[in-house]
Amino acid sequence: MRSTGGIRKVRINRALRDVIHEASEQELREALEGASKDFDSLADESRDVVKRALDSVEKTDDLPDMHRGLGTLIQMLRRRERLSPEQLASEARIDVGELRQIELDPTFDPNPRTIFQLEQYFKLPSRILVVLSGAVQVSEEVREEVVRFAASSQNISKLSREEQNLLNQFVRFLREHTDQ
Repeated sequence: MRSTGGIRKVRINRALRDVIHEASEQELREALEGASKDFDSLADESRDVVKRALDSVEKTDDLPDMHRGLGTLIQMLRRRERLSPEQLASEARIDVGELRQIELDPTFDPNPRTIFQLEQYFKLPSRILVVLSGAVQVSEEVREEVVRFAASSQNISKLSREEQNLLNQFVRFLREHTDQ
C-alpha cells in the first residue's frame, strides 16, 4: 500500500505528464505549488536527464563500427576454417539468416545466444564477441582498432597470409583490451 506522500508524488507526476506539452510556464509553476520541488529545480533535473539521454545516444553511434568489426571478424574466422555460411550456422547451431546479417549488416543487433554460440564454436576468449556486439562500452582505442580491422579486410574466399596475420593480431588485441 502506498503512503500518502507516494500517492501525492504519483498524482503530481501524472499531472505534469498530462500538461507539460501544452502548459505555459505559469501553468507549470502553479501546478508545482505545494510540491516538494520548485520549477527551477525541476528544470535543472530535466536538463540533466536530457543530457544523460543525449550522451547515451551519442555512445550508441559507435554501434555500427563495432558491429562492422564483429561481422568482419566472424567472416574472416569462417573463411579461415573454409566454411560456408550454411556450414558454420549448422555447426555452431545458429540461424544462417542471422549469421549473414551479422556478417553484412552493421546495423543488425545480434542475438546474445548467437554471439555466445559463435564464441564457443571459434574457441574465442570470453567477451570478445560480446564487446564487438556493442553490449559493453569500450574505450576509444578499442573502437578505433575495430574500425581499422574492419577496413583492412578483403572479401576473398581464402585468407591471405596478410589477412591471417591481421586476424591473429586483432584477436590478440581484443583479448588484451577486453580481459577486465
